[in-house]
Amino acid sequence: MIRKLIAFAYKEVFYSKRIALLNILKKRDFSNIEENQKYQMNKLSSVLDVAFSNIEYYKKFKFNTTDFSYSDFKKIPILTKEIIRTQTDNLINPSFAKLIEISKNSSGGSTGEPVTFFQTKDQKQHGIVNYFLALNSNAVNINDRSVYLWGALQDMHNTDTVFNIRSILHNNTTLNTFVLSDNIMKTYIRRLNKIKPKFIKAYVHSIYDLSKFINKNNIKINFKPVIQCTTGPLYPEMRAEIEKAFNQAHLFNFYGSREVSAIATEITGNSDMHILYDNVLIEVLDEKGESVKKGEEGEIVVTTLNNFYMPLIRYKIGDRAVKGDNLEFGTLKLKSVVGRTLGVIHRNDGSKIDGQFFTTLFFNKKGIKSFQLIQKTISKLELKIIKTESFKKEELNTILLRIEKELPDVEIDVTYCDKINLTSTGKIMYVYSRL
Repeated sequence: MIRKLIAFAYKEVFYSKRIALLNILKKRDFSNIEENQKYQMNKLSSVLDVAFSNIEYYKKFKFNTTDFSYSDFKKIPILTKEIIRTQTDNLINPSFAKLIEISKNSSGGSTGEPVTFFQTKDQKQHGIVNYFLALNSNAVNINDRSVYLWGALQDMHNTDTVFNIRSILHNNTTLNTFVLSDNIMKTYIRRLNKIKPKFIKAYVHSIYDLSKFINKNNIKINFKPVIQCTTGPLYPEMRAEIEKAFNQAHLFNFYGSREVSAIATEITGNSDMHILYDNVLIEVLDEKGESVKKGEEGEIVVTTLNNFYMPLIRYKIGDRAVKGDNLEFGTLKLKSVVGRTLGVIHRNDGSKIDGQFFTTLFFNKKGIKSFQLIQKTISKLELKIIKTESFKKEELNTILLRIEKELPDVEIDVTYCDKINLTSTGKIMYVYSRL
């Protein structure tokens, strides 16, 4: 209780603007589509006004920002990571006055060269507040005792002293999951049972691995938290395993990125992911750049709504989702985020197999602790396997035969290993293509 009071007092003093904005957003209703889209369009109009008037890259796409259609908006071409790398100067607003509020960040280095972008203080504030809104929508008090199962290298730069102070001020504890062994998991489970957090924020693969260990060893968890999963798709097999380990805890999927911060969240009582419309506009597009229909899968394209120095307009972020509504201009709901654009395997005939097909084959197999499938060429796959003591070659052969049925002309090179490397931000890519 004392730590919660300290966290409350700290936020009231130092987060006063964030708390004020959060209280405004909390009064809005996610289900009010008409009002929320109107609110979002007003913010988009302001971003476009600034971009067309001040940013060289966007001036040539100018249209009337007080009365425009989706057809008008689509005249702005898709913004790619390569465009950002090669035209950074042309994507910046030279008239932006508060340069002291600008910070540099980077993302997208999982399988290639990272992309650098610039964020404003206002964008960061809205990103944090929309994350708080996601927590509030899942019955999480931002001052409650929490544990983060985390560990991105670029975020692990604070000294122990600073980290401990931050832990007290925010009433949380971070357990580094960048490396997980049986002994480390035993230690973390003891810590969790002692802390009894009301809220756990976790890399989805980290808490999935921890949950498998808990269930396999019949370990008793003596609390029931709310759990937020992020940095990867929450597959049904994962959800079931995590809920079982943590006493059927309320589990919600949250989607965000370094470039734009908070994007979408599940909310209590609804399995769809609701767009955090104060922060972003989301489109879900097919291969021709047209908006998909409800229930169809496509690429996620993001427009930031709170950055007037380097707004990202129609930015292809590299993820895929299933659209959850029939709105023509963007979407306010996603049925699910299904993973990275890289997380598909390409066939000879030009068709693709989604990564979830492969995760379904490998998850919940007693002999397979973890896996990674990498498409090196159109005809060659590398499969990395971490075995358990229950491993049987017959079980793996059954999986390989199923894969070969879908990919009959592909060679699969199987490698057994002790660990699978994470990306620089602590994620695991179960399936990805280098094509």
